Amino acid sequence: MILTSKFIDRERELEFLKRKHRSGKPELIILYGRRRIGKTHLLQRFLSEVNGLYLLAEESETILDDFSERLAEHFSDPFLRENPLRNWRAFFTYLAGKSSERLVVVIDEVQYIAKAHKDFLSVLQKYWDTHLSQTKIMLILCGSLVSFMEGVLSAKSPIYGRRTGAWKVEEMDFFSVREFHPMGIEDAVRVYAVFGGVPQYWADYNPKLDFWDNLRELILSKGGKYYDEPKYLLKQELRDVSRYFSILRTIALGYNRFGQIADKARIEKNSLGKYLSVLQEMGYVGEERPIVGRGRGVYRITDKLFNFWFRFVYPRRSEIEMGFDVVEDIRPGFNGYLGGVFEDVARQFLVRLNINGSLPLRFTKIGRWWRKGEEIDLIALNEREKRALFVEVKWKNLSGREARGILRDLERKAELVGLDDWEKHYGLVAKDVKGKETLNSERFSVWDLKDFEGHSIKS
Repeated sequence: MILTSKFIDRERELEFLKRKHRSGKPELIILYGRRRIGKTHLLQRFLSEVNGLYLLAEESETILDDFSERLAEHFSDPFLRENPLRNWRAFFTYLAGKSSERLVVVIDEVQYIAKAHKDFLSVLQKYWDTHLSQTKIMLILCGSLVSFMEGVLSAKSPIYGRRTGAWKVEEMDFFSVREFHPMGIEDAVRVYAVFGGVPQYWADYNPKLDFWDNLRELILSKGGKYYDEPKYLLKQELRDVSRYFSILRTIALGYNRFGQIADKARIEKNSLGKYLSVLQEMGYVGEERPIVGRGRGVYRITDKLFNFWFRFVYPRRSEIEMGFDVVEDIRPGFNGYLGGVFEDVARQFLVRLNINGSLPLRFTKIGRWWRKGEEIDLIALNEREKRALFVEVKWKNLSGREARGILRDLERKAELVGLDDWEKHYGLVAKDVKGKETLNSERFSVWDLKDFEGHSIKS
C-alpha cells in the first residue's frame, strides 16, 4: 500500500470501478499492473466508498482459513469462524449466498491462490456460470504478476469470456506524480528520471533530503529498499533472469538495434525475439519505429528505474557491496542521461497541451523520427488534415541565438521526412530559452521549464 494519504491521478480508474458498481449487474473485473503501481491504494479507496470486502492472498497454505476469518468478521458470522471453508466450491457458494444485495469482494494478489490451488480458476468458472452470475456480486481479481494476469485474460484461461471488465493500472505521467512532493520542475525531472511514474517510489522519496542523498538511501547502498529492485521484480515472474539481465544491460548501454543486442548480449538472433517479447509484455522494454517512413525499429528500456539501475548501478555493484560511495562516478554521465528522459517529459507536456487545444494543430499521433544519421526528437501529426508539428528537445539553457539555430536546422530536417504537401509547424522545448517571446511572436512555438510550471494543463 502507498504510504500517503493523497489520492493522486487515479480518477479514471476509480470512476471505472464506480461505474461497474452502479450497474447493479454481476461483475467479474480483472485489475492488474506491476508491483508498487498503486493498485491496492486504488482498491482500498474504492472499497471505502462502497463498503466492500478486501481479501489479500498470501504465499501460504492457509489462504482459505484466512479468507474464512475475514468473511466471518465482515458478515458477523460466528459459525463460519468456528467452521472455516474447506475448499473453493464452498467459498464461492458462500459468496453467492451473501450476494442477493450488492456485494463487492476484492481478491488481491490472486496469482498466489492460482499457484497454490491449481483448480481455483476452473472452480470460479463453474460457479460463475451456475451461481454467481445470477447474483449482484462485484468480484474483483487483482494481481501484480503481469504475465500471469494477462494469461487470465487470454483465450486459454478457464474464465475467458466471463469477465465483464479489465483494467491494467499503468504508471502515472510526470505531471501527476509531481503532486507527491512540493519541488521545482528541474528537481522533479531528476527524480522522474530515476523513479518514473511509480507511486510507491515517489512516496518513499524524502523531499527533505538532497536528491543524491535519497539515491544513496534508496538505491546506491547495500540494503537500500530498491537496491535490488529490478532483480526482485524479474525473479517474481521469470525462472532464469541471467539472459534478461544481459539484454537489459546491453540496451541500457545504448545498443538498441536487434542485431546489436544479439551481438553484445551474446544471444542467438533466433532466440532473442522471444526474450524481448517477454520484456515487452512485462512493460520493461518497448520497441520504437520512426513515426514516418519504414526505418528499422530500436528497443528502449521504458521503465525508468530499470534504465537507471542497469546503466549506473548494475556495473558498480562490486563497489557498492564493499561500501564505496559511487555518486561521484555517476554524476558525470547523469546529465546526459537526463536528455533522453526530458524527451519523454516533453512528449507528455505536448500531449497535455494537445488536450487543451493549446497547439497550432490537434495531433492524433506523436513520436520520434530518424533516418541516415538525421533525427527529430518529436513529430506530432494530424494525418486527416495533413498538418505536422516538428519539435526539438534540449536539456540545456539556450540563448536566443542558439534556439534560433536549432529551429532553422529543424526546418531543414523536416524537409527530409517526406511530408511535402503538409502544413508544417516548428517547436522547441528546453530547460530555459532566452528571448523565447520573440521566437513565439514569429512562427515558432517555444517552451521551457517555466511553461511547465505555470501553464494551465489538464490531467
